[in-house]
Order: sequence, then structure tokens, then C-alpha cells
Amino acid sequence: MVEVSSLAQQILTYIAIYYIITTALNLKAGVTGIPDFGHAMFFAIGGIVVGNIVSQIAAAIAGIGASKVIEDNTVTLSILNREFFPEHPLTSIGLIVLAIVLSLVMGGLLGWLASFPALRLRGEYLAIMLLAASEGLRVFVTYTPQIMGATPTVGLSSPALLAWTGNPGLAATILTLAVAVGVYVYFERFYNSPSGRLFRAVRDDEESAKALGKDVAAVRRDSMILGSALAGLAGALYSMNPWIGGGSVAAQSVFDRVLWTFWPWALMILGGMSSNKGVGLAAIVTGVLILWPIRIYKREIVEILRVGELGFNPDGFANALEYILIGVLILAVIFLRPQGIVPAPPSRTLSEEEIKDVATQPQQDAGEESKG
Repeated sequence: MVEVSSLAQQILTYIAIYYIITTALNLKAGVTGIPDFGHAMFFAIGGIVVGNIVSQIAAAIAGIGASKVIEDNTVTLSILNREFFPEHPLTSIGLIVLAIVLSLVMGGLLGWLASFPALRLRGEYLAIMLLAASEGLRVFVTYTPQIMGATPTVGLSSPALLAWTGNPGLAATILTLAVAVGVYVYFERFYNSPSGRLFRAVRDDEESAKALGKDVAAVRRDSMILGSALAGLAGALYSMNPWIGGGSVAAQSVFDRVLWTFWPWALMILGGMSSNKGVGLAAIVTGVLILWPIRIYKREIVEILRVGELGFNPDGFANALEYILIGVLILAVIFLRPQGIVPAPPSRTLSEEEIKDVATQPQQDAGEESKG
């Protein structure tokens, strides 16, 4: 059985990571209308930043040599995690900040590159192109030793940047939650700002936005950059977190289409497209209903259900339980509440009285100036 404190930290970490990665997708697909089916590649960039770039910088600072991270990854990271990070808190904090900044920059840069086809393609053509780009990048990274090491299925060991705290698991949970709260506050303000309303206007009717003099291409580009940068941040937090990252960064995990493309799409549909509160609630619901009873206690559930006696493979049935549950949730929402659990509120417009006040204010100001 899992301890209550460990279980709580796992659930909270899951909720925070999936809220961030789903918010990144929600900005692109839900708010701006860009069907990103290659979302995993932006997430993977953050993981590579932590497992590769930050680890090499740490090895160079420790005097081990940056090249040792690739040449002898397990031994090098073992030394760093056991001897260097616990004794150098300020350096570790600096590396954490560097990891966050680099993941945002690298994710945003990849999003900027992906925005060029996003400006020309629409609908399913863009979705398939981004999916193909993600798969192409996955194959390239997997078989490039300088990026993912000589054994890509195993990947690179993650640097224990929070080892100096004495309880890296709890510290990672607190850090991830703090970032998730910051992201939530920022996007609550952003969605209600003129920029947020402009993004939704481009999604609803590009031609009308163009007629009003808005730069639609710039909006789509900015959405790709910001959403991809946020996905990169989620990847970095994942790789620094022992609860969900597992202490390693492997191509097959950070490029996982199910975990980092399908699940965010599912959560966005459940919560409500373009709804910040809905995405947060969907992450909480799935974290409590899926991670706790399914991923942690799936063997006990299989034994209670006695699926073996019904002719099912117990292990296969246990692994499929979470997909069955999320499928049921999606179907229920689509049929009963197609706009999502918490639909996005409509953009606020001025009342007739406010419009009259705005229209008459310049005339009143001009009259006062002429009297003066």
C-alpha cells in the first residue's frame, strides 16, 4: 500500500503537471483554434533541457566534465546527485532557474518554427503536419546519442536539483504546485484581457478579425510561441520531479503521444475548451478519480473485480482501466454537457449606457478644454 503523504504528493504533482500542459494546449487549440496534435514535442524539449543541457552545465561546474554526461551518464549523474547537489544549494537553485528559463525559451523557439506552417495550413492538414513533425523529431532525438545518450530506451538520468532540501519529492511537489498556481493566475488575467479576446476572435472568425485591422498571422504565431513555451516548462518540471518523472528522461517517455498529446486533449474536452477553470477542474477530477484508484491500486481493483475469472488478462485489464474511465468521462460530457464541465464565459461587452458614455466623453473633454 502507498503511504498517504506519498499518495497526496503524487496526486498533487499529477494535477499540477497536467494543468500546465493542458493549459498550453488550451491556449493553442481551445482559445486560438490551432489543432495541435504534435503537442508532445514541445513538452519533450523541456525534458531534454533538464536531462541534457542542465546536467552538462552541472557536470562542468562540478569539475567532472560536461562530456561525461553523455559518455558515462549513470555514474556521472550518480556523483552529482549524491555528492554535488546536496552540498551546493545556491548552485542547485541557479540551475533550477536556468532550467525553467531555457525550457521556456527552447519551447517558444520550437513553437515559433512550428508557427510557419500554422500560418498557411488549417484544420486537419495542420493537425497531421504537427503530428508528423512530432514523430520526426522523436525519431531524430531517439537515435542521436549526443541528445539522448547511447541507450535511448533508457535515456538520461535526471539531475536531482532539489536534493539539497533533504526531501526532494516534497520540494518538487511544492515547486510544481507553485508554478501551476502562477500559470493559473496569469491565464485568468490573460483570457479576460483585450489580447485574450483577440485570440478568441481569431478562432471564431478570422475574416472578421482581418476586417477590423487585426494581424491574424501574428496572433496565431504568438499563440504557438506562448503555448509551446508553456509546454516546455511542463516538460522541465516533469523531468525534475521524482514522483512523475521517475528519475530519468527517455525519448519514449517525453515524446509519449498518449501522455502528452492525447491526455491534454481529453482534459481540455472534459473541462471546456478555452476555459481556464474547466481545465483546472478536469485535472483535479482525473487526478483524484484516475491516479488514486487506478494507477496506484489497479492490482487491488482487478482482484476485487475478479476479471481473471471472466477470461480477461488481469495485467492488461489493469493497464486499460484508466483509458476506459477517461473514455466514459469524455462520452458522458459530450452527451450531457458538450461545452465542458465549466464552459468558458462569454467575452464581456459594453452595455448601451457604457457605449454612450465612451462616445460622449471625448465631446465633453473637448468642451471643457474650449471653456478653459
